[in-house]
Amino acid sequence: MIVYRPMQETDLDMVAMLEAAAFSRPWQRKDFADALKSPNYLYYVAEQDGQVIATAGLILSIDEADLTNVTTAEASRGCGIAKALLVALMQAAKAQEIVAFTLEVRAGNAAAIALYEKLGFVCEGRRKNFYTAPVEDALIYWLREE
Repeated sequence: MIVYRPMQETDLDMVAMLEAAAFSRPWQRKDFADALKSPNYLYYVAEQDGQVIATAGLILSIDEADLTNVTTAEASRGCGIAKALLVALMQAAKAQEIVAFTLEVRAGNAAAIALYEKLGFVCEGRRKNFYTAPVEDALIYWLREE
């Protein structure tokens, strides 16, 4: 059974390992620890058999949130875990009166783009050469509650 829940300090080592395996410029354990201490961040994990298999976070700003650090363990990809995690995370944010979500995604990350579009996000812009290692454009997506 998979449990979707707020990230806790005891998750930090596993979260940092997931992040390091997924990104060329990953957040460090300290970055996640600092985020946990801030009321402007909201992070959730997916846990299965005592292991963190996915994580996602939001940076909260008044009534909007920026989706960040979406990561799923390679062995758990393609099973709907990230989608369920994002639904749980965004529901928690909506309970804090968040009405709009935004994110940047690498233009070449077809799997992530498909996930975000399934959730209702719409591409509204592009940031040229936004990412490094390797250099790539970012697509800017928004999901606004009606």
